[in-house]
Amino acid sequence: MATASPDSGGLIRWTTESDPQGPASSRITPVLLEGQEPIRVTPDWLWTPTGLNGLYGDLNFGKGKATGRARLKVEHLVTGLRLSADPGTVRDESVVYELRLASNGSRNVQGAYAAFNLGGASEHVLFSGEPGKVLADRPDTVSIIVGVCNGSSRATISTNREGRRTAFQFGSHGAAESTAEFIASAGFDPSLSFYEENLARLSAVFAGNVVIHSPESVRYSILIDVPWRGYWLYMYPALKQGQASARAYDQWRGEVTRRSRRVANRTKDLLREVLGDRVGSTEIIYRDELAALDGILSDMGPGRVPDLKVLVDTLRNSEDDLWKVILDPGVRSLVKARDKFLAPEIHTVQELCQAAYVVAVLRRMLAGAVMSVNDYVELPIEQSVEAWTKVLVGHGMLPFRGTSFAVYPFSHFVPLEEGQAMYHRDPGRDVTVNDPNGISGLRHGQRVDLVDLLPGSYPW
Repeated sequence: MATASPDSGGLIRWTTESDPQGPASSRITPVLLEGQEPIRVTPDWLWTPTGLNGLYGDLNFGKGKATGRARLKVEHLVTGLRLSADPGTVRDESVVYELRLASNGSRNVQGAYAAFNLGGASEHVLFSGEPGKVLADRPDTVSIIVGVCNGSSRATISTNREGRRTAFQFGSHGAAESTAEFIASAGFDPSLSFYEENLARLSAVFAGNVVIHSPESVRYSILIDVPWRGYWLYMYPALKQGQASARAYDQWRGEVTRRSRRVANRTKDLLREVLGDRVGSTEIIYRDELAALDGILSDMGPGRVPDLKVLVDTLRNSEDDLWKVILDPGVRSLVKARDKFLAPEIHTVQELCQAAYVVAVLRRMLAGAVMSVNDYVELPIEQSVEAWTKVLVGHGMLPFRGTSFAVYPFSHFVPLEEGQAMYHRDPGRDVTVNDPNGISGLRHGQRVDLVDLLPGSYPW
């Protein structure tokens, strides 16, 4: 079976290609990261053996400050958590750069992922926030939030009255504010998708590996953050517009509930495997921040769709101090996230679901320092948390015992399609190996279950 580091040296990462019409044309191609020259993994990702500065092709890396900051944050993570490794050995010189195509046709360097080598793992990581500040006091109590998701654009399926798959897919669009077609059924493919399995393993292995290399005196709590009732709300706009049946909504709630538990349990099993002897001293928890809406959402259906204000007021009037603050119009008006002040009131389902993610992090900050581990596409969550922290800590509104930062490990599997994230371009599990040069150890043209490659791809 293929591994992350072949006998020849270097690292193997994989590109995936997905045909949205079906899995028959899906394939994976290994990319060997080695040598002294930069390697373009995909149009969106560039690996280099050492940091770049100045001009390289059509890219401008400036003075290389992003690379320097990323490497410094790796050192701060190692020293702040007192990991059993020399910061100099954890960080080698290689970097993965995230690239994005701008509207004018030029390419921008979006982020720098610094090398992070710990135990048997060789990763590249992006940071949001300042681990040096969060971990400055070498905390003895740390929460890790492991972010995972349900479904994917391939695994999440809705159909119309004729039984045809609709253009609206929950996994692709989330809680969109308009629904073009009537939804007669909605659910998931029976098997966990490659996206779900990959993200669960990526996050769990990174989090668990950090714990087992920390002193036993450090107490860890790991929160598995899988959306549950927030996914129920994905059907809210369709119900409000009369574009979904009662059967579809009831089916969706049941499927989401089962899927959330299944993904959470899968992530928990992976964590326990990595933690080994430390599992007994590590708290693993699961909490849904929208649980207070259970009754209202369970009773919802065609012709019985409450205004969004009813949902917001239910949370605002609960006994939860965090939700009271997050939904306070006066406080919200002080929060500037991503160069924009928040509106005093929540107006969309998306905003409510995003607020729940923020609350999950802030709740752990009441106990101490927090490190989130997630897919890089979830970067806006931590940016919002930082904006809220600035206001709440600055005004002394809640008794926080710590602050937060986030780590985004670079996935070992990335879509070849430009500008695409794995959630939207899940290749499926049944894929063909495209490896004419024999890089991976797999046979060229061989069909494999992509999930079978994950254990060897993420060692610890």
